Amino acid sequence: MSALRPRVELNRNLKLLFVLQSVSAVGNGLLMPLLPPYFLHLGLTGSDVGLLNGVMGLSMAFALLPSAVIADAKGRKNLALASLALGVPAVLLVAAGARELLISAFVLLGLTNAAANVSLSPLFADSVEKVEQMDSVYAYSAILSLIFSSVGAALTWPLIGFASASGNAVAAYRLGFAASALLFALSILPLLGVQERRVTARGRPSLKVSPVALKLAGLGALTAFGAGVGIWNIGYWFSRKHGAEAPQLGAMNIASNLLMAALTAAAPAASARLGTVSAVVALQVASIPLLVAMALSGSLAWAGALYVLRSALMNAVNPLVSSLQMRLVRPDERARMTMLSTLAWQVVGSAGAVLGGYLLDLNVDLPIYVTAAVYLVQSALLYIVLRGAGEASKPDY
Repeated sequence: MSALRPRVELNRNLKLLFVLQSVSAVGNGLLMPLLPPYFLHLGLTGSDVGLLNGVMGLSMAFALLPSAVIADAKGRKNLALASLALGVPAVLLVAAGARELLISAFVLLGLTNAAANVSLSPLFADSVEKVEQMDSVYAYSAILSLIFSSVGAALTWPLIGFASASGNAVAAYRLGFAASALLFALSILPLLGVQERRVTARGRPSLKVSPVALKLAGLGALTAFGAGVGIWNIGYWFSRKHGAEAPQLGAMNIASNLLMAALTAAAPAASARLGTVSAVVALQVASIPLLVAMALSGSLAWAGALYVLRSALMNAVNPLVSSLQMRLVRPDERARMTMLSTLAWQVVGSAGAVLGGYLLDLNVDLPIYVTAAVYLVQSALLYIVLRGAGEASKPDY
């Protein structure tokens, strides 16, 4: 933390938002490792899981634009409250286990993610009193999310240990879902105390985007497609190929979070040394052989270790990509860039997830090989398109 400067002066809003984020991160950290093995216990196929992930992604994509309009018209705090409130019934519908309810649950999860995406981050930004502290606030935010998500993942061990004692795995997973829903409900409480600072928009809202924004969104969409095919369903892959249960998946999430935090902290130094585009490409390319080796591995331990390292390398580029996007577009286009990037990620990633589910049923490792190939192509295009055009060093205004 000492490297994160300038020091952040925490006002009341930021303290409450950090508490909200920490509690909800525990809920998410608990929820994510429960889903894949739970689906396997329910008898869902790879195609079923891919469809659910695709439905959630598309629901989020369709809700992003209206959510942004609502946030501007009715307030970001109100939308954030709605997103947290919707998360509770969504998780409880998953716990019910009926197949006809799972689609509804994942539609709700998509709506929740869309509302949170356009409300919570602006609330953080509006609460920062000094602009020069913005980077530090978001860095602290990322680290808190990783730490408390790991705490949530660790809770899978006692909860699923209950399954061994009771002999009823599905009941233990449902207990975990109930705990996650409770945490989402509790995270509403600190948000109630946040004092929203209303910002009046000037002029008519514009949806026009620049050519560089389209290039960046296209490159992001290609990454999203690769992630959708082989990574969005990766928990199910571990459960199906290696028999992983929630405690094993939770342990991998914890290890990934810790290593990811370390590499994310080091990524700006790599960017300063190599240049942003070169650093992004280097980290992405380094992760690709690990992905292939994971598919070739015959044991859960080796596959898990390779996945943890791969995830940390690939996700360490996220702040560099975000910084690149914000530097290469106009300041008044940054919100549209974020919206465009998120839409591209959700729509194309959702299509990849559906395809990946079908490929997984054909051959359990096929989606991972496809993802490795897509990542390699995307890395080459990113280097050629951005560095070759000189866009890494100056905005395309």
